[in-house]
Order: sequence, then structure tokens, then C-alpha cells
Amino acid sequence: MMNIYISGINYRTTPLELREKLSFNMDEQKRALADIHKLPAVSECVILSTCNRTEVYIYCDSENFDNSNVEKLLCDIKGLSTYEFKKYFYAYSGVNAVKHLFKVASGLDSMVLGEDQILGQVKEAHDISLSAGTSSVVLNTLFREAVTAAKKVKTYTDLSRNSISVGSLAVKLLSDIFENKLEDKCALIIGLGKIGSIILKNLTSKGIAKIYVTNRSHGKVKDLSKIYPSVHFVDYNDRYSVVNECDIVISSTTSPHYTITRDMLEKSLTDIKQRVFIDLAVPRDIDIEIKELVGIKYFNIDHLTAAADENIDRRLLEATKAEQIIDDFVLEFEKWYGFRKILPVVKEVQKYTEEIVNDKINQTIAKLKYASDEDKDTVRASMANLVNGILNKFVYSVREYGSKEDIEAYFRCLSEVIKD
Repeated sequence: MMNIYISGINYRTTPLELREKLSFNMDEQKRALADIHKLPAVSECVILSTCNRTEVYIYCDSENFDNSNVEKLLCDIKGLSTYEFKKYFYAYSGVNAVKHLFKVASGLDSMVLGEDQILGQVKEAHDISLSAGTSSVVLNTLFREAVTAAKKVKTYTDLSRNSISVGSLAVKLLSDIFENKLEDKCALIIGLGKIGSIILKNLTSKGIAKIYVTNRSHGKVKDLSKIYPSVHFVDYNDRYSVVNECDIVISSTTSPHYTITRDMLEKSLTDIKQRVFIDLAVPRDIDIEIKELVGIKYFNIDHLTAAADENIDRRLLEATKAEQIIDDFVLEFEKWYGFRKILPVVKEVQKYTEEIVNDKINQTIAKLKYASDEDKDTVRASMANLVNGILNKFVYSVREYGSKEDIEAYFRCLSEVIKD
């Protein structure tokens, strides 16, 4: 069995108001990784924390790892009751854990089937673990293969060619609410990350009359001003000054605090009209209490699930093709992992053959009475290289062409041979 384990929660098991309590930003991830790495038997760990999931990936020395230790630690870090959250956690181990990550990276486990953003989030999670020093050979290989598998899925299926992002779903929701009449509407976009940028692009393509954009980082604002000259940029501290004019407000930041609160919004609104607020952040950006105000419709990321089901039959067909690709990658990773475990046997075989070869070489060289030392060294090197080449061909051909069971049986037999 592969000693790889996953503990996590996601949009399927846990509502948004609880998911956000177990969400980790980059700095929190690094601190949590250090704590998890100290748990008994944990050799490597990675945390994947997105809008839709928080998952911990573990490689350890034990085949009986207790996932509840990770669950308890995550809850302790966030000051939450393990007893209350326990029912939301799921766990995977071995091959199931490997396949789960490959499906996650490929967008097959996303709220929006086949969405692209998750692949970048998987890469970032691995990068954070590398900088924290908590990922090594096994998880490095696992995450690298997951990314490679996801890229192949995107290349060889139509899942990604027709992918839908959370940002595009938000714009579709707006089009439905306003009956495709956005030309006279005004919007405020808070946050210019990947989601915010997608929303800006899609709203612009819909011909919306006016868009205000605000972001804590002014660098991104300057870059976008070159692409969208008609967009109006607002200092983040002045965001409430334009909300009364807006029909649409969309927020998607990584801020730990609300970007829109009920009290400040209520003070800022002087006109009553239909306004749509969409919160795409986890933890949430917008105070849910704003939905009590007259004329306001409030949506968060979980409300987009229904829209994500459009054309689901076609996308499920592509997902079946993607699963076949993933199964091949899982099998290859199994073989790599199994081969890694029998490397000590390979080294013993190499040592065994070296001893035999050296004896034969010495016997042969002893008969070369008139050969120079240089010629003897050439003979010695040639024979050693020849034998090593043949041995490597047999050893690595078994790894490439044999099944996991073939590899185990082959090296078990070799192990017995060199004992005799």
C-alpha cells in the first residue's frame, strides 16, 4: 500500500459558512504545514485551500496513519470544535488518494466541472509546501504527475476547451437577472485576481455601460488600464463612494475582512433600485446581512452551482474520457512508487553482480601478461560497463513494461537468488 493520505472538506460535504472557517491563506498555510509536519510519522505534507475545498496531503512512514490527528490539528489552529466539524471531513488513502488529487487538478472534482483555475491553485499549494520545506520526493513526484495529467486532460478532451469558470458563471447569472440588457448598467469589481480579471473581461464583452474597478494593489490597476481604457479606477478606500451609482457589485479578494459591510453600505445608498451583489470569495467578502436591505439581491459562490449544471451531459462524457487518462497516470505513479520501495533490492543486485564481475575481470586481466596497465584498465572498464548496461536494461525494462505485480514478483525472485 502507498502511504499517502488525504483529509479534507469541500463544497460537497460542507456549506460555505463553515468552509470559510477552515480556509487558509498563504501565510496561514506555511504555519499550519510546520505544525502538521511535526505530527508523528508525517514525512511530507501539502495544504490545498481554495474557495471550494481545504485538503491536507500527507506522506508518512506508517501504513496505519490516523487522519483524525490532522483534522483535530486543523480545527485547533482555527479555534474550532473538532466534534462539530468531524462529520464534514472525508479521508482517502493509497491509490484512492492519488486518484483524488489527479481528478482535483484536472477539474473533475470541481463545482464547475472542468474549470481551469484549480490547476494553478494545485501548483501554488505545492510551491508553498516547497518553500515551507514540507514536501520532498514522494509528494513532489505526486503533484508533478498530477499537473502533467491535468495538462494532458486539457489537451486531449473538450472538457477544458469549453470550460466554464466561476467568473464566467457570475456574468451569466447577471445576464439572466437583467435579461441580457447590461448596456445601461454600472458595475463595481472589487479585487483584480484571476476571478476579478475574468469578470472584467466578460462584462466588457457584454457591452456594459460603466465599470468601476478597485484593488488594494495599484500595480494591477495600472496594467489593466492599458487593456480597458473605458474602465474607471477607484481607490480602495473610496469604494463606497460609487456603490449608489452601481447596479452590480462583485467582490473576489483574499482579504480576511469584509470588503462590503451592511452598515457602511446602508449609509452609502441614497437611491432605491435593484442591485445585485455577488461574493466569490472564501472567506466571504460581503456581509450577508446586506440582503435585508431593500432592492438588494445577494449571491455567493455556492449559489452558482445550478448554473454550473448547464450542458452537464456533454461535459460528463468528456469527464469519462478524462478519467481514462487519469487512470493511466495513476497506474504509472503506482509503478514508480512500487519501484522506489524495491530500490534497496536493486542496489543489492548491483553489488552482487559487481563482485562477480570483478572476480572475472581480475581472472581475465591476470592472463594478459604483456598488456600495459592502461590496456588492463580499458578492459576492466569495458567489461564493467557492458555488464552494468545489460543489468540496467533488464531492471528498468521491468519497471517500464511490467505491471506492479510483475515488478514485485521479479525483484522478489532476484532477492532470493542473491541470497543463495
